[in-house]
Amino acid sequence: MMNRMWSVSALVSYIKRGIDHDENLMQLLVRGEISNLVKHRSGHYYFTLKDDKARMSCVMFSNYARLVRFDLENGSRVIAQCKVSVYEAGGSVQLYVNGLQPDGIGEMYLQLEALKKKMMSEGYFDPAHKKKLPMYPMDIALISAKEAAAASDVRTTIARRWPLAKITFYPSLVQGSEAAAMLIETIKKADQKHHDVILLVRGGGSIEDLWAFNQEALAKCIYDAATPIVTGVGHETDTTLVDYVSDARAATPTAAAELVTPDIQEVSDQLQRYKKMMADRLKMLLDRSTHRLDKVKSHPYIKNPMAYIENSMMSLDLKRNAFETYIHGMMNLHSDVEQKRIRFAHAGSLMVQKMENQLWQQNDKLLMHTKRYGLDSERELRGRIQLLDAYSPLKILLRGYSLTKINGHCIKSIDDVQVNDRIVTTLSDGEIYSNVLKKEKKHE
Repeated sequence: MMNRMWSVSALVSYIKRGIDHDENLMQLLVRGEISNLVKHRSGHYYFTLKDDKARMSCVMFSNYARLVRFDLENGSRVIAQCKVSVYEAGGSVQLYVNGLQPDGIGEMYLQLEALKKKMMSEGYFDPAHKKKLPMYPMDIALISAKEAAAASDVRTTIARRWPLAKITFYPSLVQGSEAAAMLIETIKKADQKHHDVILLVRGGGSIEDLWAFNQEALAKCIYDAATPIVTGVGHETDTTLVDYVSDARAATPTAAAELVTPDIQEVSDQLQRYKKMMADRLKMLLDRSTHRLDKVKSHPYIKNPMAYIENSMMSLDLKRNAFETYIHGMMNLHSDVEQKRIRFAHAGSLMVQKMENQLWQQNDKLLMHTKRYGLDSERELRGRIQLLDAYSPLKILLRGYSLTKINGHCIKSIDDVQVNDRIVTTLSDGEIYSNVLKKEKKHE
């Protein structure tokens, strides 16, 4: 089989894709010596990284180069954070560097990476353990170096965004061999005060300057704290061990202050929106209740209570007439029975006696039913009279209430009268005439 024909560019692209997809070549730490260093006016660095057996071309673009915090020159021994790729135009394999540190701290990097892997496997970085930050913190603890610029920046930012918050400052060492122990003691002290949130901040520096924040004991202390802790250590590119265990990490101290505080103007605007929503809702409820009240007030029995009494009286008259008609009929029936008794008296004393007994029995039943009907009708009549009496407006006066009028109109509000107006108060047994000397409105 004939071998495939490649163009140079296709072959270089194929090699580049293979290298770029190799996970082992994406994130590397490479130790070597700087040579052939060129600091281009664009800000990019071009140099060679070599040891006693090999060398590789390197490029460090300006956005990474400006973060280098030491004097880089030929002969410098460094540890480069980089990835391997291919420069297609030149067909060369080279390193793309995104970070440089002096070789003297190489062991510190290795220790830190090993510690990060250990604590991650133990669950210290688990997002599920991170506590929720308060929405409106009113009591903020600030831990930083005494008179540090980072602490001043945090105070200024909080005063601008959320001046309602109280800030309690806990000074501590943030650099040196004793810093980690003092930070642990300070965090525990602040945690016992039950603040809403704790800010742990310091400005940027070299890895040696920030090494106190990479101590395992300090990270575990932050993990165990009951109060939410936000870290703002160093600058944007600095990431320390405490950033992984804290409840939230900010790129800078100022960003940490912005992260934990709301903007008071935004909160004020939101409160105004809520106020308008509540006012609109209350107005809608008031309109609905007013409409229902108007319907009740328009009911005939409310507008004219006597109409209900008049209807009941008419019904009572009809029942009385029916009752009288029934009594009259019973009397006629009794007279007819009596005539029949006389007519058949001559039919024989036994038959008369028998019929008379039957007649009197019927008469007793009729009288009993008549009496029962009369009692039931009288009981119903009394019940309706009591119901009418209960709904009578005059009944309210008998319970100690009064009705006050001015010019024949009932007074419903203090605004209906003025000082020196003449008013009439109606009680159950008469009326009182008064002059208004003073009025005082009840405050809600």
